[in-house]
Amino acid sequence: MFSYIELDKALDDRKSILKYYPNSVRAKLDRLIKDILIDPRNKIAVGRPEQLKYTEIETWSRELTKKDRIFYTIRAGSEYNMPDEEIVVFHYYLGHYDDK
Repeated sequence: MFSYIELDKALDDRKSILKYYPNSVRAKLDRLIKDILIDPRNKIAVGRPEQLKYTEIETWSRELTKKDRIFYTIRAGSEYNMPDEEIVVFHYYLGHYDDK
């Protein structure tokens, strides 16, 4: 299982989801995060995983809702002073990478 970090935007998004979104979206977020931490590179997993092209860093997204995607990268743990060889960095949970 991978270790992970949630950046500030992801933490803010999680608070918004807990406050404003229905239980079904909250449950799906939890399920997707657990699935990502087991195998972040699984291309046939829940949420229609997509590895984004033309990025210098290994970048992925998964569908949370029709409008929102979980956006994450796989990084070396040493970049974040973590002992793990690789970690998952969650950037945001609400929005879509085309909106950025």
